[in-house]
Amino acid sequence: MELIIKFLILTFIVSGVVIFLIRIALFSSSEGVVQRLNEENKKLAVKQEELNKKILQANEELAQKQKEARELASKMRADAEQESVKEKEKIIAKARAEGEEIIAKAQGAKEKIRMDLEKENDIRVIKYSMEILNDILSQKAKGAFNETLIEEFLEKLKDTDMSRISPDITTVDVVTLDPVSEKVKERLSAVIKEKTGRSLKVNASLNPKIGGGLILKFGSMALDGSIQNLIREKALEFQQNVQSREI
Repeated sequence: MELIIKFLILTFIVSGVVIFLIRIALFSSSEGVVQRLNEENKKLAVKQEELNKKILQANEELAQKQKEARELASKMRADAEQESVKEKEKIIAKARAEGEEIIAKAQGAKEKIRMDLEKENDIRVIKYSMEILNDILSQKAKGAFNETLIEEFLEKLKDTDMSRISPDITTVDVVTLDPVSEKVKERLSAVIKEKTGRSLKVNASLNPKIGGGLILKFGSMALDGSIQNLIREKALEFQQNVQSREI
């Protein structure tokens, strides 16, 4: 019986020691676990802070990119508007130039028409004037009038500048209404020789359209003393006077 009691007491003591050791072991293990958990939490906190910094940096970069994108879009829009304005100005300038060209052409055409009409009017005036003179003057009067015009022309010829006559010119064409006398030819040759310093061959021809007087042709240069030219000059002078009064 005593041995059983001793055995039980020993068993109880051993069990207590074992339980104590187990508790110590469990406590130590729990502290290690807690410590490791704390370290992991610290690491997680550090990582979380780093992650937050990266997120903040990413947000800042995103905001900067968005700002740059808005600025770029604004610049592109401004450039597009400016280019549109330039293109519009080019179109307007081109349209204006084309309009001015059309106006200039129209004015040129108008001026040409006006000159053609004036030319036709001058021709009509000369024609009608010649018809009037032919109806009014008798044949004898026409002859006397023609001789008077030739005489006046020869007198004016003495004061005419003939320096522009080319030295290559060797002949002079004399155009008259009726055949001229040898006396007139001689006088004409003498005046020409005096003015040019050389003798020119006289080629006479007739043209009833001049109405009277005469025309001298030195190559492309002409001295016109015909009734036709006198009427034309007077018609132009009258027209200019009328236009000046209208202004």
